[in-house]
Amino acid sequence: IAVGARPDHMAGLDNFCWPDPIESEKTPDGQYKLAQLVRANKALYDYCTAYNVPCISGKDSMKNDSTKGGKKISVPPTLLYSVISKIDDVSKSVSIDFKENGDLIYVLGNTKAELGASEYYSMRGFMGNAVPTVDAETAVKLYAQLHAAINQELCHSIISPGIGGLSVALSKASLAGGIGAVIDLAKLPVDAELSAEELLFSESNSRFIVTVPVANKDAFESLFAGMAIGEIGTVSNMHGLEISMNENVIASLDPFSIQASYKETLKNA
Repeated sequence: IAVGARPDHMAGLDNFCWPDPIESEKTPDGQYKLAQLVRANKALYDYCTAYNVPCISGKDSMKNDSTKGGKKISVPPTLLYSVISKIDDVSKSVSIDFKENGDLIYVLGNTKAELGASEYYSMRGFMGNAVPTVDAETAVKLYAQLHAAINQELCHSIISPGIGGLSVALSKASLAGGIGAVIDLAKLPVDAELSAEELLFSESNSRFIVTVPVANKDAFESLFAGMAIGEIGTVSNMHGLEISMNENVIASLDPFSIQASYKETLKNA
């Protein structure tokens, strides 16, 4: 969706990688693993029908278990779902990088207190219970309007936050464009009062960070009337990201130091 793919012309491939789901002496918890498989298929059905995305192919790899030194090791039950889509006019595709000084920065979609199993919690040694959920009905409407905005060439950049939440997505967009931004977290669309950590690192689904030229402000905002939208800042020629909340600066990030850290990780891999 973020690069310009049509939300009404998608197809999916499901790839199940599962431990042995048949109860036996070697697999005493087989019924539970089978129940997980049933639940995964139910979720697949629910979202494929909600988004009107057919499964055109897939692969089922069961019994992914190994016994070493008398100890049984099983893969975590995993469903890898890949999606392909059609782009009618590739010249209208949008990239993730911040581009023009003064562009307005919007977040589409609500940020929620959903840090369960997040990258932030993992780094802090936590797990958490509030994992991200999906409101498919709301997402479908948002996707359609964002696609309309792309077709009308109203956007300069779009990125969909994933692992690490808004903090990582904003850093990526700044790093990719070699240009900074001034951000006010208090202007994020939310459905409850959240802490700065929740706003920065929540991994809530169905969200986009979009930059828009000032001249396109009214046309862009009109497309999302009644939806979760917030103008959270501007692209700036300053080096890095300045992130504030209620007029207090809570983070200043240099994209070049981010780039150095990123490269250092690859060197040590």
